[in-house]
Amino acid sequence: MKDPVCGEEVSTSTYTYMYKGKTYYFCSPMCMAEFKKRPEKYVK
Repeated sequence: MKDPVCGEEVSTSTYTYMYKGKTYYFCSPMCMAEFKKRPEKYVK
């Protein structure tokens, strides 16, 4: 599984955020914060 912001590999025990019914996983709180600012940029 890859972090949608930086592309790093992540596990399901890392930082998570739910957006429009889907759970996204992040390698760090910084990537998660960036995703929260503009999720539409990272959602395909």
